[in-house]
Amino acid sequence: HLNAISPTSTKQAMDEDALEARIAEKQARKKKKKNGADGGENGDGEVRKKKKKKKKPVEGKGGSEGGGGDDGIAKEGGERRKKKKKKKPRAAQLEDQIEAKASNNSNYGEGVAVAAVSNAAVTAEEEYQSKGGYGDFDEDGGGGDVELTEKGGYHDHDSDDVIELEQERNMGNGHDVNNGDGEGQYGETVTADATYTFEADTEIMAEINQEGLVQVDEAGGIQAFVAETIAIDGDAVGIIKSDAEVETEEKKKYTKYFCGAVVVIVVVIIAVAVPVTLKVTKGRQRTIVREITNDPTQVPSDMPSDVPSSMPSSVRFTEIVRKLTYLSGDALKVQGSPQYRAAMWIADDDPIQNIRTGETGLDLDDNGFEQRYVMALFYYAMDGNLWKENSGWLGEDSVCEWFGIEGSSDGCPTGCIERSDYVGDYDKVCRIAMGKQNNLLGQLPSELSTLTEMRWFEIQRDYVFGTIPKSIGTSWTKVHTILLGDNFLYGGFPETFENNNILGTIFIDQNKFNSTFPNVVATMKNLEWLDAAENQFSGTMPPTITDLKSLRILNVNNNSMTGYLPDSWDENNLIEDFEVEDNNFKGKLPPSLAKARFLKDFRASRNQLSGEIPEEYYEWENLEELYLDGNDMVGELPQSAVPFYSGLQELSIHSNGFSGRFPVEHFEDTFRIKVLSLHQNQLTGFITPSICARRDSSRSYTQLVTLTADCGDDKIKCDCCTCYENGELIEDAGS
Repeated sequence: HLNAISPTSTKQAMDEDALEARIAEKQARKKKKKNGADGGENGDGEVRKKKKKKKKPVEGKGGSEGGGGDDGIAKEGGERRKKKKKKKPRAAQLEDQIEAKASNNSNYGEGVAVAAVSNAAVTAEEEYQSKGGYGDFDEDGGGGDVELTEKGGYHDHDSDDVIELEQERNMGNGHDVNNGDGEGQYGETVTADATYTFEADTEIMAEINQEGLVQVDEAGGIQAFVAETIAIDGDAVGIIKSDAEVETEEKKKYTKYFCGAVVVIVVVIIAVAVPVTLKVTKGRQRTIVREITNDPTQVPSDMPSDVPSSMPSSVRFTEIVRKLTYLSGDALKVQGSPQYRAAMWIADDDPIQNIRTGETGLDLDDNGFEQRYVMALFYYAMDGNLWKENSGWLGEDSVCEWFGIEGSSDGCPTGCIERSDYVGDYDKVCRIAMGKQNNLLGQLPSELSTLTEMRWFEIQRDYVFGTIPKSIGTSWTKVHTILLGDNFLYGGFPETFENNNILGTIFIDQNKFNSTFPNVVATMKNLEWLDAAENQFSGTMPPTITDLKSLRILNVNNNSMTGYLPDSWDENNLIEDFEVEDNNFKGKLPPSLAKARFLKDFRASRNQLSGEIPEEYYEWENLEELYLDGNDMVGELPQSAVPFYSGLQELSIHSNGFSGRFPVEHFEDTFRIKVLSLHQNQLTGFITPSICARRDSSRSYTQLVTLTADCGDDKIKCDCCTCYENGELIEDAGS
């Protein structure tokens, strides 16, 4: 709104006498108009007709009779002709907005002064018109003053009409420019030489970046300025915005749209299912693929269908938990655990016929109840529903008929020790032979220790992880075969198997065992086969392992073992296959090993062994394979015919420091030799044509598959060898 203030400049001063005269003239005209409205006489003595209220011309239509709006101009004789509406200048539009806001503002009663528009506006109007401004003029050159109406519009009238309408509006609203006493309506003195200025509403001035006061020109109007953009808010009040502000708002709007689109895209990407392949490294990469043999349900549930969604309240389940707590502990109360699922199955879903009651499910006091629970627990612990072969499991038959249990093993001809063969009143499980690659996944439950008649336990090339329960070491006193090769077990082999004189075969190769080498194996007097290759065992090999006279195969390849090879072998040792490749053993080869008269395969490649081949080794009559490559050994091979050469099929001594002449003549009369790997040594000699003829692939079983040497005139002359020079392959004649 506009507040009347004291003048600060003498510019555009108004004559006091002229002002008073104009006010008096307004009052007179007002009185005259009123008399005319009441049917009084006009100046000529005639009765004046009541003037009809004119309707506001509709925008876009022609002018109305008796008065010029925005759409009409005055003509001589009271006639008007239509004239094209001219666009108002921005200054006029601003004046409209200010006047409209002032007339509608609730604070109007607090003091708003309205400046009368003088006849001097004609001059200003002509100046605007000459510059492309607004306003309509009479044909004879007279110009109607411009009135800022309450609605914010502009109308052209002659001077008398402007003064009359201005007086009506001001008097109707209770406002007066001067109260006749020389003071404004609100007590401020108005002098004759006053220059009118107006203090604009702070919000409006902030919008147009104007500060201070807005001056009124000689015609009583606000001086013109140009605003870039005008927007109308909900109250029809003009809000002036610059192009920069409009552009900033547009950028913010589109930025919001863009951010929303980005969020939607990210959510969609995250929601896309990504197939995951589990890769397990065991000295090499191996991709585990779980084969699902059963078709999935159409709509998966939160938990498997054979697992209740909440803790059951049946009396039978509660009694089972109480009975088996000593065995499985609190795991029975953990929903989803193998123990919980097995207890639920045997409580509610076991289809076995109860001979006593005629219903399903064994009585809790049945001697076979606990064994049936343990086998169900094994099924759930090993993810039994995804096994390739699981016939019979969780069925109505005895556990002795389930796959892997039924069958025959040494000491266990029918899968169970039957009642007629054993003092007891139920058939006891004596074997679990799940074979190889049956897709078992999980940890071995310690409850397996209750199967005290176990003879054979086999799960190979599957996904068993965790540790071997120590409890089975103390309870499986009759087990003779444990086959757990190629799984993901770690830790160590339980010391609880100490002095087990029944255990004869242990396969724990290709796992993740990372303890020291299990010395407990040296106490197993009847151990025949120990395969512990491809693990992470460390430490030394116990010297007392030579006390295992029944030991035939000992394989500890690809570990991290150190120390010296045991050297207390004798004629009673039955060792046939002794493999210690890819470790960190050091020192010389043990001479006593020559006494192991049944030794056929000795592999000690890629260690830190040194010295010469003991002469005693050349007396081996049954030796077929000797691998000593990748060590620091030296010396010469024997030139005479010794038993060592007669049965030899594979000799690999490359990457050492052997020297002297290679005795090729001892290999010409045998058709058994298949590997001669001699390169990266200081050997000399000549490979005969008869030996080269043996490289022919058509010879099948008698073919010499591998023949390598350091070729050259001062080394080994060979026309059919795979040749090396300084350890690098230069020619492969065999290819």
